[in-house]
Amino acid sequence: MAKLWVMFFTSLLLVSAMNFYAVIREPDMIDIDDIHEYPRETVKVEGVLTSFVVDPYGEQADRIDLQVRELGGHSVVEVRWYVDRDNDIPPIGTIITVEGEVTEWNGRIWLSSNGYGAIQCADSKCDGIEYTSLQIVEVAMNPSLYSNMSVKIDGYLSESLEPDVTYHSLSLLDNPSYGNADHLLYMQIEGRVMDWIEAGSHVEISGWLQYDQRSLRWRLLVQATAVEVISQGSIVDLSWELEPQSLTYEVGKLVSIDGIANRNSEGWWLNGPSPTDKLCLLPSPYDIENDIEGNEREWAGRLVWSTDEAMVCLDRGYNASASNPSGEFGDDVTDLLSIAESPFDYLGQNLTFEGWVTDPISPDYDKGYVGDGADYFSRSTKLRIHLIGEHSEWIEGGQPIRFNATIIWSESEGRVILEVRTWTLGESPNPNRLNWGDGYNSWKWDIGKLVILNGEAIMDEDGNQWIERSGSEESVCLLGDGSEASQQDSIGEPIDWIGRLSTREDSVGNTMQFCLDIR
Repeated sequence: MAKLWVMFFTSLLLVSAMNFYAVIREPDMIDIDDIHEYPRETVKVEGVLTSFVVDPYGEQADRIDLQVRELGGHSVVEVRWYVDRDNDIPPIGTIITVEGEVTEWNGRIWLSSNGYGAIQCADSKCDGIEYTSLQIVEVAMNPSLYSNMSVKIDGYLSESLEPDVTYHSLSLLDNPSYGNADHLLYMQIEGRVMDWIEAGSHVEISGWLQYDQRSLRWRLLVQATAVEVISQGSIVDLSWELEPQSLTYEVGKLVSIDGIANRNSEGWWLNGPSPTDKLCLLPSPYDIENDIEGNEREWAGRLVWSTDEAMVCLDRGYNASASNPSGEFGDDVTDLLSIAESPFDYLGQNLTFEGWVTDPISPDYDKGYVGDGADYFSRSTKLRIHLIGEHSEWIEGGQPIRFNATIIWSESEGRVILEVRTWTLGESPNPNRLNWGDGYNSWKWDIGKLVILNGEAIMDEDGNQWIERSGSEESVCLLGDGSEASQQDSIGEPIDWIGRLSTREDSVGNTMQFCLDIR
């Protein structure tokens, strides 16, 4: 019996000792990158304080939210510090240690810290680091101090920058994750970046800060060349537990998700663990060649909105430059952007250029524009050209051109002009197809261009020819040799008519009419 009492008290002593150790044990110091591996555990991290906001929701709550960046890295953790809101906060740039519980909810993760001792300077002097650029919180505290000034700001992109888009509207964040960010600065970026810059990328951006009275907010106006990437954003991990509509927030980003690839009469799909888990899949040529049907694994790609499928899809073969060439030319060619950026450095020089004609140039006209992209969306630079010499054929919009030109400055027009004396044209682009019912606002962009229109040719009692939409009263005038209506009678069904879209005035009805010139 005495032995049992000894064993009982020994066990009680061991349990008490273990509980005491658990209370006084110093939490593990971990890397910010590894925080997701310690759910519901109390840990310590060390990093640089980059941002904070007191009482984030204006509820008079004793809470301060902080953003702490990894030392020597680019990962950031959000810290929710429950402490007197009048408590002194270390200066921005201070190296601090944070103790808190790793909290995770609805895909978001942060450190929950309590009390004055939870956040301390990493050394007794509270020394920090000097940033070469402003932190967003510094602008947020006093934006008028930087109003109408060129500033350099450090932060993270809320959305991806696509190389063949010349205008982006997005936010600069103080955290790679939109949901964990405490500050958002609205940005407008004009110009084309050379490669994809992913959402969540750590960047330094130089821009012009101004107050937008129309939308009652501050905004940063940025040229694409002023975006300096410090670290590219990582792939976003998707979960089947997310609400389907939440996927729209990830469109344009590189993502990955576990699933099974299947194909049915409607196309390719990724299926999750539940029968209702379903995501549209756009496979790459490599996927199709290797027969991915039934494969279960982690699938990575870019999340896109597919107009063909009218839904969000995982695109495994996305390549923005495939549909919009970016104008990578030979070493003997001068970039158009170089001329646009500093025209007076090139005045009088004779140089070789390559690009795309932006709009059709008729045989009886000698002026136009050339750009560094085949269409509006891929183009970042457009310059005026003056053709010296005759050209007997139309030069089409979107047609590649290589030319030798002298750079001159026109005082009367107040702009630089490329005086072209010799040129070589590439293959003309295919005509655009017009759709009946699109209306003037859609068709006006194709005036002067070669187009395709499906319809029936008829001739009215005055001898004028028209192309009619079958089964309706919609029509456009047809300019041909007069035999088109009879050709239509012999064919007996609507056909594709290829010609140049033009307009003419109807003096009787005081209206404007579209015409298709097939001559």
